[in-house]
Amino acid sequence: MVNIIVSNYPQSNLIHKRQCLYRNLIFNLAIFSALLIISSALRAEEPASDLSAKQLKELASEIEDAENSISNIKIESQSWLETKTDFYDPLESWQKTPIYHSQTAWAHDGPPRKVRVDMNKEVFEWKDGPTPFGEQSYSLSFDGQETRYIHRAAGSLSQTHPVKKGQILPEAPKRLEHGNFDTGAYYSLHYFDIEIYKFSEVFRLASDPNSVVASELEFTLEEFEGSECIKIRSRMYDVTYWLEPSRGFALRGKQSTARYEDGREEIVKLVKVTKLEEVAHGVWWPVEVSTISRPYAPGKPWRRFDYRASNVVANDPNFDESVFTITFPGGYMIDDKVQEKTYRVGEK
Repeated sequence: MVNIIVSNYPQSNLIHKRQCLYRNLIFNLAIFSALLIISSALRAEEPASDLSAKQLKELASEIEDAENSISNIKIESQSWLETKTDFYDPLESWQKTPIYHSQTAWAHDGPPRKVRVDMNKEVFEWKDGPTPFGEQSYSLSFDGQETRYIHRAAGSLSQTHPVKKGQILPEAPKRLEHGNFDTGAYYSLHYFDIEIYKFSEVFRLASDPNSVVASELEFTLEEFEGSECIKIRSRMYDVTYWLEPSRGFALRGKQSTARYEDGREEIVKLVKVTKLEEVAHGVWWPVEVSTISRPYAPGKPWRRFDYRASNVVANDPNFDESVFTITFPGGYMIDDKVQEKTYRVGEK
């Protein structure tokens, strides 16, 4: 699942997670590339909007304050995968699969940004493995300068063995940059698409009525999952987001839609944040989330990834940043790409 890991690390659903990350970037890449590819017809058509340019500019400042309201955070969470043959069949139930994550994550807003994930238990589909499902545990951290990875155990489901390997790398791993499921960042306004555009930047760009962003996006007010939200829709790529102003502009939903020549529409991905928790003053964190994705290949089922966070602590004044520097236990074999050497901890 993590492309930086030692060669014997099982590829835990790598393709699916990369697809999720790619789709997560579509909205922002559309804005980034629209200067070159948006059509004159789209420019001529006035987008529907319930918000004036002045309101968008004012909201941009409020959203920016909300985005910057977390200095540090710790999250314990679990997530699991369910499948369904026909998403549109109300009589068919979702079936739970063995795929499961139990993790603890820490983040510090910096600068520099620091992140750590302890995967206490990960059950994954083991492609080309000796059994259908594998299990492993590991930790992955970035302390602002280097990445440390420690692979504790791996093997078949409920039959793991010690691995005792680690790596040190001079750059941040892609998995911890943004859009991360294990930290909850994929569902949070505070970390969402941090490498491309934040929502505040999108609102600020859209406040210029002559900008391409303003012609590409629609901003309307709409009820979503029982809450009054701001709906942001990319007309070019049929991607929609919902933010809830009354709870710190928390991200409440995201939907990607495919439209066909015959007029049919189909959901590509639907994210619903079904429960928020105020984990610090004015800081609302997603603690229950459901992400539904259409089949990624013919004959494959619909997939629902359920996420549950607990014991979330934000803006702890006694937060210890040493947690971002993983200490390797004795006997572990370390592949150090910074010092360009391999060694076993405890041996001279």
